[in-house]
Amino acid sequence: MFLAVHATAGALLGSVVVDPATSFSLSFLSHFFLDMIPHGDQYLYDQYKRGDKVNRAVIRVLIDALVTAILVFVLLSTVTFASETGVIAGIIGGLLPDLLVGLFEMFKPKGRRWTGRQLLKFNDLHMRNHVFLIRKFFRGDISSRFGLVVQVLVLGLVVRWLL
Repeated sequence: MFLAVHATAGALLGSVVVDPATSFSLSFLSHFFLDMIPHGDQYLYDQYKRGDKVNRAVIRVLIDALVTAILVFVLLSTVTFASETGVIAGIIGGLLPDLLVGLFEMFKPKGRRWTGRQLLKFNDLHMRNHVFLIRKFFRGDISSRFGLVVQVLVLGLVVRWLL
């Protein structure tokens, strides 16, 4: 899913569950449920892992991060939340799994040190989660175009609930 989807879902949870620790934890877990929804980016990740279209993947992540930063700024500037701390904790919790995967991809730990082994295990869990429903119910991931529609719809629903 787009980072913006995870960030806004975290903000939504943080607006409902004002306790920062609970908001963070629920948002962290929600990340995995949202990623189970087929969203058309498995082919891009597979190409990236093979070394094909790496620049395209990096550009997509940078654009996604920029859009997410703008969206979070707009939400925090325009919406009055019962607990901004809970909302910010929710946003961080929703984004953290992808940040950890990004760290894994950047540094490629070999697994000798504790942190390397844990990042490797987390990355494997995250990637298995991404394809869980795809492998169970589909022959492959949905198309990138349909995935874009799915993600924009989910993002629109979450933003609508926030406003």
